[in-house]
Amino acid sequence: MIVEVAVSLFLIWTIWYISNTCIKKQGMPSGSFPFPWIGNVPHVTSDQAFPFRKLSKEYGEIFTVFMPNGTFVVLNTASLARNARLGTKDDVAGRSSELTNYPLELILGKDVVFSDYSAGYLFRKRVFKSSLHVFGSGLGQAEDRARHAVQLALQEIEKCQSFSPNELVPSTIFAQVWEWLTSKKITLDDPTISLFKEIQGIIMNQSRERSIYLLIPFLGYITNYNRKIEKAKDIKKRLLPHEFSAHRETYTPGVIRDLTDSFIGAYEKEIANWTGKAIGSIEDVPDLMLDVVLTAIDTVSTTICWFILYNVLHQDIQAKLHKELDDVVENDRLPCWKDAQNMPYLQATLCEVLRRSDIVPLTATTVIRDTTIGGYHIPKNTNIVININEIHHDPKELPEPNEFKPERFLDNDGKFVGWTTKHAFMPFGLGRRECLGQLFARIVMFTFASTLLHLYKIELPEGAEKPTTSPIGLQIHHPKDFTVVAKKRH
Repeated sequence: MIVEVAVSLFLIWTIWYISNTCIKKQGMPSGSFPFPWIGNVPHVTSDQAFPFRKLSKEYGEIFTVFMPNGTFVVLNTASLARNARLGTKDDVAGRSSELTNYPLELILGKDVVFSDYSAGYLFRKRVFKSSLHVFGSGLGQAEDRARHAVQLALQEIEKCQSFSPNELVPSTIFAQVWEWLTSKKITLDDPTISLFKEIQGIIMNQSRERSIYLLIPFLGYITNYNRKIEKAKDIKKRLLPHEFSAHRETYTPGVIRDLTDSFIGAYEKEIANWTGKAIGSIEDVPDLMLDVVLTAIDTVSTTICWFILYNVLHQDIQAKLHKELDDVVENDRLPCWKDAQNMPYLQATLCEVLRRSDIVPLTATTVIRDTTIGGYHIPKNTNIVININEIHHDPKELPEPNEFKPERFLDNDGKFVGWTTKHAFMPFGLGRRECLGQLFARIVMFTFASTLLHLYKIELPEGAEKPTTSPIGLQIHHPKDFTVVAKKRH
């Protein structure tokens, strides 16, 4: 009798699950039928670096994936991505708690990059944009502010000649960002760098594992998952609020010593013009400071590491860059941002590095109201994933996508086509969620790359195994560790 009841209940539940899932899938893009409780997890975890690659080959330009933390619609073409981010106003500008904020919301607090769409988010975004504008106050000053990282890297290279870009570059970029935020110049062995690297590691690991902890929450209490999150919060509390408080005590209106001063000034300016809903308080500024640290370390430093790797693997391209640098820059000075307009091949190479390596392979936002994408009705709270890796490797848009060809970013006259001309090139995102600091990122990348190649020829150590271009990581694509030798050119 008990067995018969159990079987009957199981059959009833199975019929209900299949019916309910079919209703959810109705009108949505096609996709693999999800398993109970775990959804399509088995379909997307077979390849950690490219979780949607297999499904993309099977379902094409747009498809639906059901996960324990929500429903996802994956977009694989530039046209669909642009329609979603640019053609639907704010419809897909959200970030649900379970999509990207967990566990980030517990660590980052009220930031900009990972906040859900709200009045508070819009206010903090205005503060962030305004502070960057005031802090930069002209490209010349922005460039000067990017020199410290290069100087630190050069000092280390001079000591040993051979180095691991994955170890050296993130530390130098962090030291640069810390100077931007606090006016303090630190060395590469400063414990502050180690602490922020620890936060970064916790965020990457906990985010990668979040699906299972959303599915089975109590696991967080019997493993070190929640303890790691608390540790990251503690490190942040020990460092950023202290610096912020010190700046508030000594802040003079109109005097911008660093980016923290700029945040304070921008907040006070914007709050005076803001009316309406509650948008937080000035005590949220440390959360914006952490945004600056993490995004710079994750994207800018990783791009520079990939740049070094591709120059090592393509000595012919490095030779062309050396020639361009020699034609533009005299030996008695270093390259500057103004030289960029006369260095089309270097700018094209940086773009090709961003395209080929796909530092951020996926970007995701949440639908805040019912909308339409690709002819499909997309209901509120659906998560929209832009599969940048597929878009950047679309042979219809970018021929020979697996080849490293900076020339694709040059016109027939050899001139640089620009960072935003290519329809299928979107390394800094699109629309409401595009990177707010992308100009600073370009300046830092150009300054670092041009100075390094102006002074050195980068090669592999004698007898070293050829590095691979297969990435590691899920949210951020890092190159696998490799070592290079820097040989003076002049």
